[in-house]
Amino acid sequence: MRILLCNDDGFQAQGIQTLARALRKAGHDVLMVAPSEERSGQSHAMSFFRPVLVREVERGTWSVHGTPADCAAIALQSLFKANPPDVVVSGINHGLNVGWDVNYSGTVGAATEASLLGHKAIAVSVDLHEAKGPDDVALFFERAADLTVKVVENLAAFPLGSCEVLNINHPGLAPKSLVAAACGGYSMYVPAVSELRPEKTAGENTAGSVVASDATASESGPGSAKVYMLGGNARRSNGDRSQDVTLLLDGHATFSVLSTRQSSTANTEKLGAILPRLV
Repeated sequence: MRILLCNDDGFQAQGIQTLARALRKAGHDVLMVAPSEERSGQSHAMSFFRPVLVREVERGTWSVHGTPADCAAIALQSLFKANPPDVVVSGINHGLNVGWDVNYSGTVGAATEASLLGHKAIAVSVDLHEAKGPDDVALFFERAADLTVKVVENLAAFPLGSCEVLNINHPGLAPKSLVAAACGGYSMYVPAVSELRPEKTAGENTAGSVVASDATASESGPGSAKVYMLGGNARRSNGDRSQDVTLLLDGHATFSVLSTRQSSTANTEKLGAILPRLV
């Protein structure tokens, strides 16, 4: 099979490199188009109306100075438009993408873009929480890669419709079982917004990254600055065994089919009774 690999951890990341080796060893034609550096949490962001540098860093591997979704779009609409892949696999992500956290995921974002463009798409992630060192990390990625190869080679049997993505999460440790699970009931990670209190005032450099200046930060008022950190590390489960969050934390590998098409809901019909009030 001809397989396109994307991710959000960058083309040099251990996860995507492990998967590429496993797929090539199984005899598949592997193409890699991935960000030049880590672009986690980018969701389906795209670099519209901005130039995006793409460089072939080695035969079959392209580095993209853009988002994960950029990678899928550029690969499918330009680089390989004349000879498209049979399937697009995004990953293996360094960490999980379960529950409503898939909304933030650049890994899922790349797969979503591929699906919207009419291609079969898979997102793959692995839990590294129980890894005790580099050897464990390597083993966890190899396990997830082996499972992904089996999925790719049996993809015709999977019920994937138009604008759908197969979302796979591997526990890292040898899975107790492979389970079909709902996705989106709640978040695995406790969301957090933390205010940092640096001794120096926060500013921005020309690239938009936070840096520190020599001025002392004031508490409030015009010109004051604060620094925040988004994202939580604490993990939780509500015990709902229909959900991927609970099953993954219990040691199972989970499979979910995600809809990639944003569409109206039943409440759209109710708008008709309200809109005349606005005239």
